[in-house]
Amino acid sequence: MSITRSTIAAVSITAGIAGALIMSSVPATAAPMDNGNGGNRQGGGGFTVQCDFSHSATVDPIVMPGHAAMSHLHEFFGNTTTNENSTGASLLAGSTTCNDSNNLSAYWVPALYQDGTRVAPVSARVNYEGRGANVTAFPAGFMALTGRTDQTAAWGCATRGAQPTFGTSVATVPTCDPGSRLVAQITFPQCWDGTSLDSANHISHLALATDNVCPTSHPVRVPQVTLTINYSAAATGGSGVTLASGAASTLHADIFEAWSGTSLQNRLSGRGGQRPAVAGGPQNGQQNLQQNGQQNGQQNGLRGGQTDPNAAVPADQAGAPAQAQAQAPVQNTAPGQGNRGNGGGRGQGQRGGGAATAAPAA
Repeated sequence: MSITRSTIAAVSITAGIAGALIMSSVPATAAPMDNGNGGNRQGGGGFTVQCDFSHSATVDPIVMPGHAAMSHLHEFFGNTTTNENSTGASLLAGSTTCNDSNNLSAYWVPALYQDGTRVAPVSARVNYEGRGANVTAFPAGFMALTGRTDQTAAWGCATRGAQPTFGTSVATVPTCDPGSRLVAQITFPQCWDGTSLDSANHISHLALATDNVCPTSHPVRVPQVTLTINYSAAATGGSGVTLASGAASTLHADIFEAWSGTSLQNRLSGRGGQRPAVAGGPQNGQQNLQQNGQQNGQQNGLRGGQTDPNAAVPADQAGAPAQAQAQAPVQNTAPGQGNRGNGGGRGQGQRGGGAATAAPAA
């Protein structure tokens, strides 16, 4: 049976509140930033890519492909062309705000509101944790989402020159002192089933490692992706923070991977550094399509049953002004703003209390 993007979107729309349950179903448990290695303990280290804020739109090419203005408002980083029709191939033909022009991936989170007013993010630090011959690069077109649990998402405050500090509950947003900035962090699992670019709930093709070892159901070690979102001083935190998806506890993120050629595998293997991004980046497109077209062509049809938290809260009931939900894409007007913090804190003990157990989904 063939599954079309329109069929998937229809299933997604009817999924409703069921989507809120998916984040508690991540198979296996581990503390954020642990490195599962498919049965061994190699593959430590990693690298970070800095991606400025790109644009805002009420679209979600993973959960509601082909449908505009049907999602809550998202903030996009990385690929500047991301829209409701994005595919691995279209991303590879685009350009990026990331400081490595080989990285044409797209990353997004729900819009943040401070006391009812939207605060645009400044940038995202994207950490790819895990290096070595046993760590496999994501294929172009790989997609996933996670968050909404204490194990995978957190709020914190960052001061320039210091590691950010994070709370232990995603439901609680700290109030940041003057001179520090609010940050949000979302961590993805690091073990893959080895075949699926996506799954029905957009996360079950990934699993967290246990005691640094990937489960037999997900034996392929991939880099553990952690997004740290940096906000301006207008986001002060505290109880006044809500998201386009609802309460602060609904914090989650999506990734849509698209790296030029073998550039991601090269970085994971310690071969070759980043290539500085070129504004507009049209030169990337044809080269990337030639290098990755065969890989992208398979979007693997596993996109039915769209039960993601993005579908759980209708756009007009997301705890943010309705007019903001339906606004046209907003371009970043200050891509050169500095970022706050360095996004590595959660793997270094700043959260306290050891590994957090998964919280019930909101």
